Amino acid sequence: MESSTAGARCRNCGTHVTQQFARVFGDNGDVVHGCPSCTTYREMQSGGHLPGD
Repeated sequence: MESSTAGARCRNCGTHVTQQFARVFGDNGDVVHGCPSCTTYREMQSGGHLPGD
C-alpha cells in the first residue's frame, strides 16, 4: 500500500491523484487502477477500470 505522504498514483499510468479521488474511484484498498488521464469517467463510474477477480 502506498504512503499517504507520497500521495496516491494511478497504477495504470502513474499520474498523481488525490486521496479523495482514490477513496471514490479506487478499489477497496483505495488503489487507483485508472484515472482521468488514462480512463474515461464512464469506465470509472461503472467500475470498468478495475481489474477483474
